[in-house]
Amino acid sequence: MGTAVLFVVLFAMLLVGVPVGFAIGGATMAAMYFFTDMNMITVAQFCYHGINSFTVMAIPFFLLAGVIMSTGGIAAKIVDFAYKLVGFVTGGLGVVSVVACMFFGALSGSGMATTSAIGSMMIPEMKKKRYDTPYSTTLVCFSGTIGLIIPPSLAYVLYGSTTNTSISDLFLAGILPGITVGFFLIGMNYYMCKKLKMGDKEEREKGITIKQFMISRAKEVVISFKNSFWALLSPVIILGGIYSGIFTPTEAACVSVVYSIIVSMFIYKEMDIKGLYKTFVDAAILNGITSFLLGYSTIFSTYMAYENIPKQIYQLLVSFTDNKFIMLLLINITLLVIGCFLDTVPAIIIMAPILLPAVVGYGVNPVHFGIIMTINLAIGLCTPPYGCNLFVGAAVAKIKMESMFKYLIPFFIVVIGALMVITYVPILSLMFLR
Repeated sequence: MGTAVLFVVLFAMLLVGVPVGFAIGGATMAAMYFFTDMNMITVAQFCYHGINSFTVMAIPFFLLAGVIMSTGGIAAKIVDFAYKLVGFVTGGLGVVSVVACMFFGALSGSGMATTSAIGSMMIPEMKKKRYDTPYSTTLVCFSGTIGLIIPPSLAYVLYGSTTNTSISDLFLAGILPGITVGFFLIGMNYYMCKKLKMGDKEEREKGITIKQFMISRAKEVVISFKNSFWALLSPVIILGGIYSGIFTPTEAACVSVVYSIIVSMFIYKEMDIKGLYKTFVDAAILNGITSFLLGYSTIFSTYMAYENIPKQIYQLLVSFTDNKFIMLLLINITLLVIGCFLDTVPAIIIMAPILLPAVVGYGVNPVHFGIIMTINLAIGLCTPPYGCNLFVGAAVAKIKMESMFKYLIPFFIVVIGALMVITYVPILSLMFLR
């Protein structure tokens, strides 16, 4: 009975517009008060314990680093390098958008930050090159999801801290899945540009041979690489430091902030003290929301363990099917639906402790499941009605969100294809794990 009350109250509060943090906390406290003998003082104790963690400290620092990079010139350098690298193919600027999102995702760890930073630069440029604006916006929105998939990712930090899974392993496991999603989107962009006769392709000048063109392009790539060297060095320092054992993910987040400030203020000189102060304020607001959610998620998880809910879900799945592949398909469908209505943070906080014990019972690696869950919820950033990337993209492009709907289906299909490959080919996620 307590379990039913928990979820009924939770979803009722979400439906009437109660903020997610208050809904999670309120539903849990109602179930605890009326259906258990647990002391209510434990609510405050577990909330404090949930955020008083060295691991969780990585979240505000990665948030801050992402905001600094998007406003301090680092994102612009990445876009320029990506254009010189792949701008000569059909639908070149579309490909640049995807590649730039992959690079920036390895810096910011946030889907919405990636969409905002890259979209503000690429959408106007794509419009000049005869791209349909709703199309280019939709492409950037889906490419922005890579920011949540490719490491370092805030989603992996949340999943790891919520389920006691190694965050370093999650970062390693997310590399190939993030690249896989990027290649799927590049393929769809090529197809759409060919089909709709849209977009650009940098043509060779008359009298210039292919060899001369490629040599010239290689020189431009080298020059752009030199100009964007400090921006591109950031993921090498962050991820290299983590994987080599020099510092932990939390320490890497701190290093990322310091490095971003130095590069933005003293090398690229595109940020001053006033701009830095604004980034601190923006990051503090975002972190306040995240920390509030994470604190209440701890008592939510505690109550579910007290009621033995994860075991009940596992037994329910076993009674329905003993086939691991069917079970993963059902969970994918469930998470895709949840992603339509919940943001990534509360969705991970609510669902990870529920589903992980069940999938482990089927022999699924916890790290692999973290990647599967993250990709599902990343796709949710681009599915109405709660498609945060769509809201951000529409605001950046100054268009109505409805104008993008005709392009959602083909891109949704292609990212679902990538999700299925990553789900059923676990080696893509687990290849680099020791």
